[in-house]
Amino acid sequence: RNKMKKQLLIAAVAATMGTAVIADVSITGNAKYEYFNTERTTVVDTNESNTEVNLKVTGKTGDTAVVTNFEFSNQSAADGGAAGMDIEDMYITTKVGMVNVKAGNWALGTTALAGEIDNGGRTTSKYDLSTTISGVKVYAGMGDQGTTATATGLSDLNTNMYYGVSIPVSGWTVQLKNNDQFDEAYGISGEVAGLGVRLEQKSNDQAGEDDVTFGHLTYSVNNIDLAYAWLDSDVDGMITEDDSAIFAVENNSQGKSNAQISAKTTIAGNTITVKAGKIGHAEAGLNDDDYAQISGSRALASGATATVTYTDKDDRATGDNTNDTQVLELDLSVNF
Repeated sequence: RNKMKKQLLIAAVAATMGTAVIADVSITGNAKYEYFNTERTTVVDTNESNTEVNLKVTGKTGDTAVVTNFEFSNQSAADGGAAGMDIEDMYITTKVGMVNVKAGNWALGTTALAGEIDNGGRTTSKYDLSTTISGVKVYAGMGDQGTTATATGLSDLNTNMYYGVSIPVSGWTVQLKNNDQFDEAYGISGEVAGLGVRLEQKSNDQAGEDDVTFGHLTYSVNNIDLAYAWLDSDVDGMITEDDSAIFAVENNSQGKSNAQISAKTTIAGNTITVKAGKIGHAEAGLNDDDYAQISGSRALASGATATVTYTDKDDRATGDNTNDTQVLELDLSVNF
């Protein structure tokens, strides 16, 4: 009988250990179905759809974590019928003394410094070292170590290295970053009297020394979230972000500026957002592109969220003042 008790105790401990190991691996994600009806003044109307599932798998042991983000997508035949899987992020984080180490492949996102200016494309063979000293974050790293035009097979460290600091100052955050051998970025964000402020600038030291500025002001009054955002560069093509979290229509390397006002509120359980803006061009003979967007979303009892978005935009960069595009988008999404 005592032997049986010992065996049961060993089995219970083993089961507990197995549960602990499993608990160190987590899977989260989201999924959405998108339907697009696009009407163009000079082009045949289209109906397209896309199904996308994103899975984030995280494994942990001590201070070390391994993260992999998978994207599964399937587009309608009208949109090329493409289907497949993409490993978007794959990296390791750990600690060496006071230094945080991150190595692999990841995107910075639009909330990062200059994230609404530059496309935060994922690069391979990247690493980042950071630490915090008296509240000041100091970091340095290297992006994709590819080849140079002058020395095939060799990497130019100056081209790919970056370093920067993030400094808290009386409730504000001041950031300075050397992106690579040509670009620098500066930013300040915080709040004053209820007004949220985010201001950033990217400076290029190459011929012409062109700059790009980004600003985002937010203020809430009577259950309405108001915002004004703008981008302005010295020349066309310097604003490369194509997945903005703020602008209804991204520049995506088109034009030199973008200015948008927006308002968001909740009515009878529905979140309503209205945005209106204009993309400007520096090149002579090109017209500004006006756009407007209204969207409504609602959380369903099933746990999913339904969103309807209507976007009306001008495609007048070529000087054709009659070419307009209207897009009706229906989304059904869920987080898990």
